[in-house]
Amino acid sequence: MKIRQLSCKLKLEDSSKEGCLMVEKVARLHRHGKHKKVDRLTKAERRARLEERRERWIEQWMGLAKAFIEMLLNSEVQELLGRPAHQWGDRTEGVEVNACCNKCGRQHRGWFRRNGSYPRSLVTEGLVVEFRVPRVRCSCGGTVDVSFSVFVPYQRVSAEVAERLLEAVALGLKLREAGEMTAPANGGALAKSTIEAQVLEVSRLAEGIHGGELERVPPVVLVDGIWVKVMEPTGERFVDKAGRDRPRMRRKRIGLLVAYGVDPASGEWWVLDWERAEAEDTASWERLLERLRGRGLVADRGLKLIVSDGSEGLAAALEMVDLGSGVRHQLCVFHKLRNIGKAVKAALAETTEEKRKQRREVVKEAAAIYRGQDGSEIIKRRDEFVAKWQSEEPEAVATLLRNFDKTIAYLDVVAEAAARGERWEVRYLRTTSALERLNRSLREMMRNLALFHSDLGLEARVYLVLLKAGEMLISRGNDWLEVLESELAAA
Repeated sequence: MKIRQLSCKLKLEDSSKEGCLMVEKVARLHRHGKHKKVDRLTKAERRARLEERRERWIEQWMGLAKAFIEMLLNSEVQELLGRPAHQWGDRTEGVEVNACCNKCGRQHRGWFRRNGSYPRSLVTEGLVVEFRVPRVRCSCGGTVDVSFSVFVPYQRVSAEVAERLLEAVALGLKLREAGEMTAPANGGALAKSTIEAQVLEVSRLAEGIHGGELERVPPVVLVDGIWVKVMEPTGERFVDKAGRDRPRMRRKRIGLLVAYGVDPASGEWWVLDWERAEAEDTASWERLLERLRGRGLVADRGLKLIVSDGSEGLAAALEMVDLGSGVRHQLCVFHKLRNIGKAVKAALAETTEEKRKQRREVVKEAAAIYRGQDGSEIIKRRDEFVAKWQSEEPEAVATLLRNFDKTIAYLDVVAEAAARGERWEVRYLRTTSALERLNRSLREMMRNLALFHSDLGLEARVYLVLLKAGEMLISRGNDWLEVLESELAAA
């Protein structure tokens, strides 16, 4: 009994000691402030600290960029001169370099020497960098033009930023939006004039696409027109709020006629040319077709079919421009079916839903006509359609029969290709649907921009959009910006 009481007493003492130790531990932690709530920064203080860190980062990054650019420039000058600094050149040395004196025209490095430096600013990815450019003079006293790899003469925007600007414009951004997207951290958004200068540089390439021999003549050409708005001068002038004398401009709606080449054997397609037009009239289509003919788009080089909607101006122009014997004109089946749907009246239908149902039924049966395997089957299906709907939907039937032979012109072309042992997909020959993807890219750009302030701006924008969309003739796997850079260098 005594032993049991003693053991209970020891257990109570041990538990009381553990409790005391725990209380002492909690008190000690509380004294050290581990569970004490710290004062938090306000939003303003946090923004101030972030801004301070950002400024320090920009300053450090500018210092690194400045040192790196100046190191590159100095190493290029040393490589050009072929000797270290503070060493005179040998005028008897006959080594010519890629630099020329503006005064005497010499290109011998022995006559050239270092002559201090001059300040320069350059907009790079994220920063505006201020640095010193080494100057080179000739012994005759003239200044030597040196072509540096970092920038070209008078350039204030780096090649990387120029690429981003062109890409932004090709995506349909406005000049202000493109400037904000590429804004350097220490310089604000780029001026619209700076971006416009980069864009107008591309206009030389856009001019080039309208001339010269076609590298590849497609068997099938799709043509279509879209509409854009441009600004044109009225001949009047006015003084704006800033006191500047400016020409008065007005909006004008113009057409853009696009010719699109298709290879029905491989499924490839690309833009051949486009024409600025006042309307989709005969004269405008004739200018485009005549220019394409002069560049080699003729039957003798492989042209077989022209696909279009029901433009009367184009039909008249095709009669006037000789593209060679055997070239056929195919009317777009999709546009034909759309016009049939518009012609459905559904006079006997009592509700809107019944009218829609009948319109869908008529269009569905009209589309089934063109799923025939050959000409005889298509004609049979056409006659069945006419017999069924003539009394109830005479306008839809008349729309189908109007120029029906031109909606099946592709049959002869496919048959001729088969005779040569070639298999052509009819989906590339019956409609201009492939052109709609291109037109969507162009229309999206038009909606974002609303209008163009010059014809050159329109040409450059269209070229960039087509190039970005992959609609220019570019080998698969090549980057569109690399292609643009090489073409600009060639221009």
